[in-house]
Amino acid sequence: MNIVDFLKNSANKYPKKIALISENNSYTFSELWKLVQSFSLPLELINQENVISLISENSASFVIAYLGIMNLGKTVHLVSPEISEMNLTNQITSSNSSMIISSDTVFNKISKFNSIKIPIFHLTDIPKNSNSFSSKSNEIAYLIYTSGTTSEPKGVGINHSIVEFATKNIVQILNYSNSDIDILPLPLHHSFGLGCLHVSLFVGSTLILLKNSSDLQNILDTIKKYNATTLAAVPATLLKFLKFNENNLKDYFSNVRLVITNTTKISINTIENFKKIISHGNLATYYGLTEASRSSFMIFDEHTSFDQSVGKPAPHVNIKIDNQMSKSKIGEILIKGNNVIEKYWKNIESDKNIIDGWLRTGDLGYFDDHGYLYLVGRFDDVINIGGEKVMPDEIEEIVKQIDGVENVAAFGIDHEIFGQVIKLHVVKSENSNLEKLSIIKFCMKNLEKYKIPSKIDFVTNIPQTDYGKVKRFMLK
Repeated sequence: MNIVDFLKNSANKYPKKIALISENNSYTFSELWKLVQSFSLPLELINQENVISLISENSASFVIAYLGIMNLGKTVHLVSPEISEMNLTNQITSSNSSMIISSDTVFNKISKFNSIKIPIFHLTDIPKNSNSFSSKSNEIAYLIYTSGTTSEPKGVGINHSIVEFATKNIVQILNYSNSDIDILPLPLHHSFGLGCLHVSLFVGSTLILLKNSSDLQNILDTIKKYNATTLAAVPATLLKFLKFNENNLKDYFSNVRLVITNTTKISINTIENFKKIISHGNLATYYGLTEASRSSFMIFDEHTSFDQSVGKPAPHVNIKIDNQMSKSKIGEILIKGNNVIEKYWKNIESDKNIIDGWLRTGDLGYFDDHGYLYLVGRFDDVINIGGEKVMPDEIEEIVKQIDGVENVAAFGIDHEIFGQVIKLHVVKSENSNLEKLSIIKFCMKNLEKYKIPSKIDFVTNIPQTDYGKVKRFMLK
């Protein structure tokens, strides 16, 4: 089964049911399937290279183009609308894309990029074919370049069978069904948001697509208006929700059975509060990479002792810890299963991270005695202070407890005697009078001596991926 079949099958089962709502426009499964079938390309480009770049904000047109390109037997190269000229140029060269399809907003930006030499088309200008195309299939469904938290982005080509495997696991574990009404404010150019789209198409639920997660009140109003049953959101959005009145939140979430988030660090406070807010439903998270989607799942329930875990491996996914170089139970996480890519996109060096089907993730973690997986940090992020290994997350969790700290990133800098010491970049809350000495004093009370930061800079922002993961290589 390929991704387009998800829509085709639901159109056959539920032709008159609403499949998609976007910007107050609604589409039944039958209507959406017809639009995908009629999606065409300029004739001179149909027989060219297999890769076509799609750059757009969330919209119905994005969904139609994404499925329409695959329906023509092409691979969709998914690109963030915020991409820089240099990164886009590098990705176009790497992917060998034959054309770019973009929203009007993005078109006005990238049409000024002198280094882009391939044709650029408006989404709205793509010709419609009066005769529906018969579905074709290309092995690679879509291509995404990783967000690059520790290095430059790598191309990851995802085939249809990986998507089918991951989608069926999500449906089985989180009990998605055609009766669900799903709110999706996450960008579709990222694997988290894209996975939610796939699930909705697969089970035949109604998907309400929002532009972004920035307008919290709009998300809440949409949940209420449509009696939504599921919401996908990153931990940062959940934390922002908690600034609303708790009783009001309970009212908004009264019909919600599932809030799904991803593996960026979730504080205990956020978990505990959302358990109360969605008292008739569940908060869940997953661990995975673009290269190994949805490798483990954690459904937060009464077992509070496991709340810092990312759960247990998904069905037919194997996870192990390589700690051969350490006496600790902590080591690098390796993943093997039908959700793991066989190789990277034209990147022989990165292919060395996949050995006998096992993907070396670069993430550090461990299993407890009950089989729950815990993330510790990135292998490349470990700070080595005179032989003592320190994870940045541990420092950040302490500093975030200080009033006036909005965000913080810890990382290692070179030191002549100790090898490395800790530096902090701190974003202060608005109108905060926080001083560096206050941070040092708090750390002295709550951390071992060698973990106390040696240098602190107040900054206006911290470089992060779309999903809130710190790009530490940029800080270093």
